Amino acid sequence: MTTTTTMTKHPSKAECLQILKDYGTPPHVVGHCKSVAAVASKLGEALNRNGGTKAAPVSEITLLRCTRPDDIVRTYYAQKEGENEAFPPRPFDLDLVLAAGLLHDMARVEENHWDVAADYCAAHGFFEEEKVVRPHMMYEFVNDADHLTEIDLVSLGDRLTLEDRYAGIDDRMDYIIKKAERNGHPEAKDRILAKKEQTKVLLADIERRIGSIDELMENLIYD
Repeated sequence: MTTTTTMTKHPSKAECLQILKDYGTPPHVVGHCKSVAAVASKLGEALNRNGGTKAAPVSEITLLRCTRPDDIVRTYYAQKEGENEAFPPRPFDLDLVLAAGLLHDMARVEENHWDVAADYCAAHGFFEEEKVVRPHMMYEFVNDADHLTEIDLVSLGDRLTLEDRYAGIDDRMDYIIKKAERNGHPEAKDRILAKKEQTKVLLADIERRIGSIDELMENLIYD
């Protein structure tokens, strides 16, 4: 009988940077990817020092589909109700957080860049990275800081980063609103502001566990 072994190795930081170089990711986007990876990793480290997570491993997260208000069917990952009960508390997989953070926007200049990057990860055997990368543009965060996954950390890192530096939720969302207006979508403002308030609730819950995120990100090393 043949036994199938699931690949668990994540590409290293050096390997991810080489992937970005070989793929032709623009330097300013590489800077953004480094920042997201650094912010997400820092959050994961702090949370690991304070009990880790009660969430299921990414390998066990269920693929769901949801329809957005614009009637476009999006794909994202979420935990089913009660799914975590079978899993004990665990530390975040920081190797996964780092790799997925570095690769999440590798195809940003392409249409549907999240799917392009996720497909690349899957084609190269980085199946958990695929699960983190694919939903990062429209991911629905979990409701509390005790059940975060690596998907949440990378998505949070993205929403707290302004290009290549940690900026915090206010500056980041203000930038997104102005960008939407410049691109002729002023109607997006209300949706973005609602998402911002939801994210701030989660960030406050995270700070309940680890203290000030702004202070945590002081002197953050991005390279």
